[in-house]
Amino acid sequence: MVETWWPGFPVVDFSKVDCLKPGTSSWLSARKDVCRALEELGCFMAILPSKVPPELHKTIFNAFDELFNFPVDTPDNPLRAGYVTSRSGQKTFGIINGTNPQENQEFTHLFWPNGITRLIHLFLLHSETADLYAKVMAEIDEAVTRMVFENYGVDKYHDDHFRSTFYYLRFIKYKEPKKLGVDVGLRSHTDKTFSSILHQNHVHGLEINTKNDEWVVFDPLPSSVIFMAGDVFQVWSNDRVRPCRHRVTLKENEVRYSFGLFSLHKGVIHVPDELVDKDHPLRYKPFNHLEFLRAQRDLSETEYAAKAYCAI
Repeated sequence: MVETWWPGFPVVDFSKVDCLKPGTSSWLSARKDVCRALEELGCFMAILPSKVPPELHKTIFNAFDELFNFPVDTPDNPLRAGYVTSRSGQKTFGIINGTNPQENQEFTHLFWPNGITRLIHLFLLHSETADLYAKVMAEIDEAVTRMVFENYGVDKYHDDHFRSTFYYLRFIKYKEPKKLGVDVGLRSHTDKTFSSILHQNHVHGLEINTKNDEWVVFDPLPSSVIFMAGDVFQVWSNDRVRPCRHRVTLKENEVRYSFGLFSLHKGVIHVPDELVDKDHPLRYKPFNHLEFLRAQRDLSETEYAAKAYCAI
């Protein structure tokens, strides 16, 4: 249940019994506070279900150095497995449909085609850990979106929405600021997703912008992730949900790692008729999410792009 605000952040404990089971008292209590958090802040801290043992946190981040330090040519497509880019000391790679173990296996063979080195063995081991994290994140994403749909009385649309949802699993490395000469890891932006779920190592840096235009450092509890509403969630909700404006500021002289599960939609996003009334006149035109992504030059360092793209 949602019970706490942990310095500036609402906390949802998905390890509680029945919290992920629709219709239970734990579910209904969480639903109310999840929606309040998304409307007021655009994000909340989520405690992972107990199926993710705490020791896996160390396991997956211990693998990151090996995963990022390889000389390899990669496909030049930001929505394919193996895409690598560097900016402001940030290096990333991602796997489309990151909740699918087969996609993760294909990613492994793309980078290490011989399939026989110790590094491949290690990655396959850590890939299983990444699969578990991705599946749990997807489970949280489905529960949260269902809670919001129910709260607004449009739950009849949820199953169709979720069938059109797919995920981009992304691994991110930020260099130490002393090596960069700057402390900006990622400029202020809102995500171009429906939602984003991020898990980080012990190095802080993620900052969230509040309604009062204050920047609050995200200080996660153990075994937790942050759920953030994206621009597309704002559009779908007709401005009821607030997209989470955030940035990464590098102050600790350690490598910062994070990985995230980003939800994308295969079809057209439109505001449900039930979310249009005299207090909430229609503010957005329908648009195709993937066409919107293709229209953006920079998917990560712009703010409220969907609003500019399809506002009436």
